[in-house]
Amino acid sequence: MKVRVYKWVVLISFLILILVQLELTYNTYVLRDREYRLKEKQLIKDAYGKSIADDKVYQGGGKILDSILSEKMPLLKRTYLENPKKFKGTAQLVSSAIFTELKKRSTMDSVFQSIIKRNQLDPSLKYLLTFESIEVNFNNRTDNIYVYKGSSGKQVQNTNAGNYGFIIDGTLASPSELNMVTSLAVNGTLLYDYRVTFDLFVDSPNRPLKVFYNMLPTFLLVGLCIIIMFAINYYTFKNWMRQKKEAEVKSDFLNSIKHELNTPIATILIASKSLDEEDVITDKNRVRNLAQIVERQARRLHAHINQMLEISEIRKHISLQETDLNYAILTFVSDYRIKLQSSDDLIFDLHESENLVMLDNFAFTAMVQNIVDNAFKHNVSVNKKVKISISEGPNSFFLHINDNGNGMNKKLEKKIFDKFFRAQTDTSVPGLGLGLYYVKQCIDLHGWSIKLETEVGKGTEFIIRIPRISFQNRLEKGTKND
Repeated sequence: MKVRVYKWVVLISFLILILVQLELTYNTYVLRDREYRLKEKQLIKDAYGKSIADDKVYQGGGKILDSILSEKMPLLKRTYLENPKKFKGTAQLVSSAIFTELKKRSTMDSVFQSIIKRNQLDPSLKYLLTFESIEVNFNNRTDNIYVYKGSSGKQVQNTNAGNYGFIIDGTLASPSELNMVTSLAVNGTLLYDYRVTFDLFVDSPNRPLKVFYNMLPTFLLVGLCIIIMFAINYYTFKNWMRQKKEAEVKSDFLNSIKHELNTPIATILIASKSLDEEDVITDKNRVRNLAQIVERQARRLHAHINQMLEISEIRKHISLQETDLNYAILTFVSDYRIKLQSSDDLIFDLHESENLVMLDNFAFTAMVQNIVDNAFKHNVSVNKKVKISISEGPNSFFLHINDNGNGMNKKLEKKIFDKFFRAQTDTSVPGLGLGLYYVKQCIDLHGWSIKLETEVGKGTEFIIRIPRISFQNRLEKGTKND
């Protein structure tokens, strides 16, 4: 439960940290995007202002405005005063006439290209010239009357650029405050006062990409920080789990070794104390029985000590020799059957042909013995049976050790080779939890592999893959010996 809570705390903390980093990065990007300005903006603004110093919109634009407005001013005033409901329609017709003529006779392309060439600017720059509003004032009224207003956006159908009005010229697709070079409001006087407002936008078509490239070092640093944070969190968690597991293993080992060593010692002390009793000393049968108990418990104690020492010494004394697998197993089975009630309890199917492999005889025998010991130890069947056999593959031999014992579930199957591991359901069975760990050490030292097939209540089969000695290996060995 504690491990699960710790995992969730670490995960949630890490996700919050990532979200904060991403939020800060995004805000930085937005800020950079807002602050992004073309270096040429002021230069273009000045050059454009000079090109229309005595004009409107572009060179010649003022004449177009004046000619149409001077003709339509009386109509606009009369409609506004006599029939305000029709004014909107009249204003739209006037606006359409102005914008159509301004688009038709636009010289803005040549003006803009001239500014680009003259100042050696980026030729990929694009512009957009929009007409934002037209206002008139009849008889010095306090408030101007809008003939056209771009933010309302509907006086001229399908010709607006968002809130920036009617498009006069240019191909820039995304006008905004970021790329607005200038917004000019110019007053004029004909029959009545009027004012027109127009905007110029200039930008590179890939400005967001440029902002991204400018922030690329920031993105890389953020990514690196996230990776480092992940690595630190992962390392901390793994280290904590390892330390926790080591603490549990040490605790389990101390409990196991305390029980496994104290039991024979206590038995020996009791037996030796009994040997001091008068009535026992005179009874040879009781003395003999007590002596046998002492011997058995001493051997048990000796076996536990040797098992712990074997694991630490095996790596130092491994010596691989060419051996017939049949012979190695047959020798082990013959020796092991001595301590069995029936020789049929341990069966070995002799392989039909010679099977030469490289192995350390001591380590191999101890490995097989540990598997067979476990097979008999963890078996509640009335007739305990263990069968050893050898099968043959293209490049390997397979050693099968099969029992009719208790079997195990999938959770235990993944842990049985861990150091000091003992199934909680088997605490009544003596042992230190080192037997199968020793088996795995032997397997790894030989460069072999092991797998098991098991089912609860039906038994377990250990399958050890042992590479065969090839003809080339034997030839090389013979050459070295010569």
